[in-house]
Amino acid sequence: MSFFSKLFGTKSTPQQVNEIKPTAEPATTAENHSPFTLNHIAWTFSAKFYTDAEEFNQEVIDYQNLIYKTNENWKPNAVVFDVPELQIQYMAWVKGASDLLENEILIEEDRDVFEEEPYEEEDDMYQVELLATFTADNGKHFTALEFLLKTHNQQVNKELGDHVFFEGTDETPTLINDLPTCYIACGS
Repeated sequence: MSFFSKLFGTKSTPQQVNEIKPTAEPATTAENHSPFTLNHIAWTFSAKFYTDAEEFNQEVIDYQNLIYKTNENWKPNAVVFDVPELQIQYMAWVKGASDLLENEILIEEDRDVFEEEPYEEEDDMYQVELLATFTADNGKHFTALEFLLKTHNQQVNKELGDHVFFEGTDETPTLINDLPTCYIACGS
Protein backbone atom coordinates (compact mmCIF):
# COMPACT_ATOMS: atom_id res chain seq x y z
CA MET A 1 0.00 0.00 0.00
CA SER A 2 1.39 3.42 -0.90
CA PHE A 3 2.40 6.03 1.62
CA PHE A 4 -0.45 8.44 0.88
CA SER A 5 -2.90 5.59 0.60
CA LYS A 6 -1.81 4.39 4.04
CA LEU A 7 -1.82 7.89 5.49
CA PHE A 8 -4.87 9.48 3.89
CA GLY A 9 -6.74 6.61 2.23
CA THR A 10 -5.71 7.69 -1.30
CA LYS A 11 -2.88 6.73 -3.61
CA SER A 12 -0.06 9.11 -4.44
CA THR A 13 3.47 7.82 -3.82
CA PRO A 14 5.13 4.43 -3.34
CA GLN A 15 6.75 5.43 -0.03
CA GLN A 16 5.63 3.33 2.95
CA VAL A 17 4.64 4.61 6.39
CA ASN A 18 4.25 2.84 9.69
CA GLU A 19 0.64 2.04 10.46
CA ILE A 20 -0.62 3.78 13.56
CA LYS A 21 -0.77 1.17 16.29
CA PRO A 22 -2.35 1.56 19.71
CA THR A 23 -0.09 2.42 22.61
CA ALA A 24 -0.61 1.00 26.10
CA GLU A 25 -4.10 2.39 26.73
CA PRO A 26 -7.22 0.94 25.04
CA ALA A 27 -9.20 3.00 22.54
CA THR A 28 -12.28 4.79 23.78
CA THR A 29 -15.48 3.22 22.44
CA ALA A 30 -19.19 3.97 22.69
CA GLU A 31 -19.28 1.65 25.71
CA ASN A 32 -16.53 3.54 27.55
CA HIS A 33 -17.04 6.98 25.98
CA SER A 34 -14.76 9.71 27.22
CA PRO A 35 -15.32 13.46 26.87
CA PHE A 36 -11.87 13.63 25.24
CA THR A 37 -11.31 16.58 22.95
CA LEU A 38 -8.36 17.81 20.95
CA ASN A 39 -9.15 21.37 22.05
CA HIS A 40 -6.91 20.95 25.10
CA ILE A 41 -3.91 19.70 23.15
CA ALA A 42 -0.96 21.94 22.32
CA TRP A 43 0.87 21.37 19.06
CA THR A 44 2.94 23.34 16.56
CA PHE A 45 2.64 22.46 12.89
CA SER A 46 6.00 22.33 11.12
CA ALA A 47 7.62 21.25 7.87
CA LYS A 48 8.66 17.91 9.40
CA PHE A 49 6.87 14.96 7.77
CA TYR A 50 6.32 12.04 10.15
CA THR A 51 6.39 8.45 8.90
CA ASP A 52 6.61 6.91 12.36
CA ALA A 53 3.51 7.24 14.55
CA GLU A 54 5.44 6.35 17.70
CA GLU A 55 7.95 9.15 17.06
CA PHE A 56 5.10 11.59 16.46
CA ASN A 57 3.30 10.43 19.61
CA GLN A 58 6.45 10.96 21.69
CA GLU A 59 6.91 14.45 20.27
CA VAL A 60 3.28 15.31 21.14
CA ILE A 61 3.87 14.01 24.68
CA ASP A 62 7.09 16.03 24.97
CA TYR A 63 5.31 19.15 23.70
CA GLN A 64 2.46 18.73 26.22
CA ASN A 65 5.06 18.48 28.99
CA LEU A 66 6.84 21.59 27.69
CA ILE A 67 3.70 23.73 27.39
CA TYR A 68 1.46 22.40 30.18
CA LYS A 69 4.10 20.73 32.41
CA THR A 70 2.03 17.53 32.11
CA ASN A 71 0.80 15.25 29.35
CA GLU A 72 -2.36 14.15 31.16
CA ASN A 73 -4.62 15.69 28.47
CA TRP A 74 -2.99 13.72 25.63
CA LYS A 75 -4.79 10.42 25.12
CA PRO A 76 -3.45 9.11 21.81
CA ASN A 77 -5.87 6.16 21.59
CA ALA A 78 -9.03 8.05 22.54
CA VAL A 79 -11.58 7.99 19.72
CA VAL A 80 -12.11 11.60 18.71
CA PHE A 81 -14.28 11.03 15.64
CA ASP A 82 -16.40 7.90 15.36
CA VAL A 83 -16.64 7.94 11.56
CA PRO A 84 -14.68 5.99 8.92
CA GLU A 85 -14.04 9.03 6.73
CA LEU A 86 -13.98 12.78 7.28
CA GLN A 87 -12.56 16.02 5.96
CA ILE A 88 -10.50 18.74 7.54
CA GLN A 89 -10.72 22.34 6.43
CA TYR A 90 -7.78 24.65 6.93
CA MET A 91 -6.21 27.84 5.62
CA ALA A 92 -2.79 27.96 4.01
CA TRP A 93 -0.70 29.79 1.45
CA VAL A 94 0.23 27.89 -1.70
CA LYS A 95 2.23 28.72 -4.82
CA GLY A 96 -0.25 27.05 -7.15
CA ALA A 97 -2.44 24.03 -7.82
CA SER A 98 0.63 21.78 -7.73
CA ASP A 99 0.82 22.32 -3.94
CA LEU A 100 -2.52 20.57 -3.46
CA LEU A 101 -2.24 16.91 -2.52
CA GLU A 102 -4.31 14.19 -4.16
CA ASN A 103 -6.81 14.12 -1.30
CA GLU A 104 -7.34 17.92 -1.30
CA ILE A 105 -9.66 20.37 -3.00
CA LEU A 106 -10.18 24.10 -2.61
CA ILE A 107 -13.37 25.26 -0.91
CA GLU A 108 -16.03 26.48 -3.35
CA GLU A 109 -15.18 30.17 -2.83
CA ASP A 110 -11.52 29.58 -3.76
CA ARG A 111 -11.99 27.29 -6.79
CA ASP A 112 -11.01 30.01 -9.30
CA VAL A 113 -8.17 31.53 -7.26
CA PHE A 114 -5.41 30.27 -9.56
CA GLU A 115 -6.91 32.18 -12.49
CA GLU A 116 -5.82 35.38 -10.73
CA GLU A 117 -2.32 36.68 -10.08
CA PRO A 118 -0.79 35.64 -6.72
CA TYR A 119 -0.49 38.22 -3.96
CA GLU A 120 2.79 40.12 -4.23
CA GLU A 121 2.61 41.10 -0.56
CA GLU A 122 2.27 37.38 0.27
CA ASP A 123 5.50 36.35 -1.52
CA ASP A 124 3.55 35.59 -4.71
CA MET A 125 1.42 32.97 -2.98
CA TYR A 126 -2.31 32.37 -2.84
CA GLN A 127 -4.16 32.34 0.47
CA VAL A 128 -6.69 29.50 0.22
CA GLU A 129 -9.03 27.35 2.29
CA LEU A 130 -8.58 23.64 1.62
CA LEU A 131 -10.62 20.52 2.26
CA ALA A 132 -8.64 17.31 2.76
CA THR A 133 -10.28 13.89 3.02
CA PHE A 134 -9.00 11.30 5.50
CA THR A 135 -9.92 7.63 5.79
CA ALA A 136 -9.55 5.95 9.18
CA ASP A 137 -6.80 3.33 9.23
CA ASN A 138 -9.13 0.80 10.86
CA GLY A 139 -12.09 1.76 8.65
CA LYS A 140 -14.18 2.66 11.73
CA HIS A 141 -12.98 5.74 13.63
CA PHE A 142 -10.15 8.19 14.25
CA THR A 143 -8.06 8.19 17.39
CA ALA A 144 -6.45 11.40 18.62
CA LEU A 145 -3.04 10.19 17.44
CA GLU A 146 -4.20 9.24 13.96
CA PHE A 147 -6.20 12.44 13.48
CA LEU A 148 -3.46 14.81 14.67
CA LEU A 149 -0.74 12.95 12.73
CA LYS A 150 -2.73 13.05 9.49
CA THR A 151 -3.63 16.70 10.06
CA HIS A 152 0.02 17.59 10.70
CA ASN A 153 1.33 15.73 7.64
CA GLN A 154 -1.40 17.18 5.42
CA GLN A 155 -0.07 20.69 5.98
CA VAL A 156 3.67 19.98 5.72
CA ASN A 157 4.03 21.16 2.13
CA LYS A 158 1.99 24.34 2.72
CA GLU A 159 2.95 27.70 4.15
CA LEU A 160 0.96 28.49 7.27
CA GLY A 161 2.54 31.88 7.90
CA ASP A 162 2.61 32.55 11.62
CA HIS A 163 -0.56 30.48 12.16
CA VAL A 164 1.30 27.33 13.18
CA PHE A 165 -0.15 26.70 16.64
CA PHE A 166 -2.95 24.14 16.79
CA GLU A 167 -5.88 25.64 18.68
CA GLY A 168 -8.32 22.80 18.29
CA THR A 169 -11.08 21.65 16.01
CA ASP A 170 -14.82 21.21 15.89
CA GLU A 171 -16.03 18.60 18.33
CA THR A 172 -19.14 18.13 16.20
CA PRO A 173 -18.17 18.18 12.51
CA THR A 174 -20.26 19.96 9.88
CA LEU A 175 -21.38 18.09 6.74
CA ILE A 176 -19.68 19.41 3.58
CA ASN A 177 -19.82 17.38 0.36
CA ASP A 178 -21.65 14.67 2.38
CA LEU A 179 -18.65 14.19 4.70
CA PRO A 180 -18.18 15.26 8.32
CA THR A 181 -15.79 18.22 8.18
CA CYS A 182 -13.65 19.62 10.99
CA TYR A 183 -12.20 23.10 10.80
CA ILE A 184 -8.60 23.17 12.03
CA ALA A 185 -8.11 26.31 14.12
CA CYS A 186 -4.57 27.65 14.05
CA GLY A 187 -3.19 30.69 15.82
CA SER A 188 -0.03 32.68 16.05
